[in-house]
Amino acid sequence: MLLDRKSLWPQLRRWEKQAADRHGPFRLRFGTLFVADADAARDILVDSAGNYLSQSGFLRLGPESLPRKVRSEASRELLRVLSRHDLTSSFDLASALGEVSDGRGRLRHQRWGVELVRRYFAPVIAHPRHTEINALVDAYVTSSVVADDIVGHVLRRSHRTVPALRAGLAEQLGRLPAPESDAQDLVDLVLGLPGELSPVDRAQLLQRLVLSTVGFTGVTLEWVVMLGIRHGYDAPAVCQEQVHRLVKEALRLYPTAWRLIRVAAADHDIADSRVREGEHVLIGTHAIHRSATVWDRPLDFRPSRWQQPTDDQRRSYLPFGKGEGMCPANGFAAKALEHLSHLILHDYRGHVRLRTRRPHVRTLLAPPTGWTRLTPAPPSDR
Repeated sequence: MLLDRKSLWPQLRRWEKQAADRHGPFRLRFGTLFVADADAARDILVDSAGNYLSQSGFLRLGPESLPRKVRSEASRELLRVLSRHDLTSSFDLASALGEVSDGRGRLRHQRWGVELVRRYFAPVIAHPRHTEINALVDAYVTSSVVADDIVGHVLRRSHRTVPALRAGLAEQLGRLPAPESDAQDLVDLVLGLPGELSPVDRAQLLQRLVLSTVGFTGVTLEWVVMLGIRHGYDAPAVCQEQVHRLVKEALRLYPTAWRLIRVAAADHDIADSRVREGEHVLIGTHAIHRSATVWDRPLDFRPSRWQQPTDDQRRSYLPFGKGEGMCPANGFAAKALEHLSHLILHDYRGHVRLRTRRPHVRTLLAPPTGWTRLTPAPPSDR
């Protein structure tokens, strides 16, 4: 087995510096056009001129997005599924923290947040009666979301693990009928999608929805808790509004989705740069969020900046994208992050130990290696 854990963080910092020194888009060494201007990025993502292929980060099969009409209905159904579950009152945080900590009571970075959020969204992903599906989802989170999307690519005889898990999910989904009523979980959602979709197709869509629901949210939770502890937010006086600003600032400084990619559908210009049909355009969310022309002291962690953000700052804040490719459940993700972060910071006192100082960047922008230890606050402090 060959394990490639090399972080892309040095490249991101180099692109940020290049963006600061230039006016408008520029080409990276491998030829892709890099966009770090918020207005240009929003024009690309909204795409009112039809210059880009219709795209979805998760409602797609391989590189091909599902038809727009199917995606729109699936997004609406996803929101309905999320709204049917009262996660804030049913989640047992203390039990979940015990399950995701190691044998020494530590929460390992680049892992614990994803495993905790997997438990948080368990009723949304699959009903407990789907025993086999839940076991396969757990294996997918460990072997793909953590090992591949967060840590790095695991080269193990041509990536046999994820296809095997997809085959297992396809087998289980193939045994289930399409739901006769409204979807209650993501399993119902993918089974109810219209069109000539095979069980393997539906399994792939379920995996992508799990990555969306668990991967991005879990990594951000790690950032919020780690930064909250290091800046003194783990206190009984911490309030919801403070946590709201804490989450926004964490997503600004360390956007989990650090880049958005679009494919040109026709020749066109972005500022003074010519884009050819079929060319990829990379929107550097991390660079936009760290632009000194928009953000005062952009590399500083300052949640207070969200008390009175400027119009330019609101327009430059793109952690969930924009347009039809925007994460449809971004509101629920933000609420989940705020709820879990407030529970942890209010009820626990934390200690963070880092092995490195740099973030770890692969598909997702994750915290540095290390761990966080949480100790329950005395009852008198809660």
